[in-house]
Amino acid sequence: MLVSMITSATGWLMMALLAAVIAYPFLLRAGFLGPVQPFLQHMRLHYWLGYTIGCVLLVHLWFSMSGGLALVVNALGLYLATIAMFLVGVQITLGRRLSVPGLTQRKLVRRWHFWIMLGLVTFILAHVLLDSALFQVLLAR
Repeated sequence: MLVSMITSATGWLMMALLAAVIAYPFLLRAGFLGPVQPFLQHMRLHYWLGYTIGCVLLVHLWFSMSGGLALVVNALGLYLATIAMFLVGVQITLGRRLSVPGLTQRKLVRRWHFWIMLGLVTFILAHVLLDSALFQVLLAR
């Protein structure tokens, strides 16, 4: 019971963090969060939210896999979550490259960062729909 509660809590925490980490750069660039320049310094919160997602993901993985929850969930959802896990690592790597002020291929890396984010969101939402206990209860009605 405790394992499923921790897994659920970390999963929903990651959803909230994901929404925040996605919205922050767009709100910053639009000027809603104050002056845009210097942009990379203002992106520090975005970087730390990304690292936090990575850490919470490790806790989510640890409890869901060690508690045997992987045995009772939809296999497709688990495969999609595995792809999403790797994409989180790719996103963190691309984000680290983008945080370097002198990056020569910034537009290309930023474009990859954006499209991988869309793929990541797609895989995560599919995983949540297939494996979340909340959605299983709602879909059973």
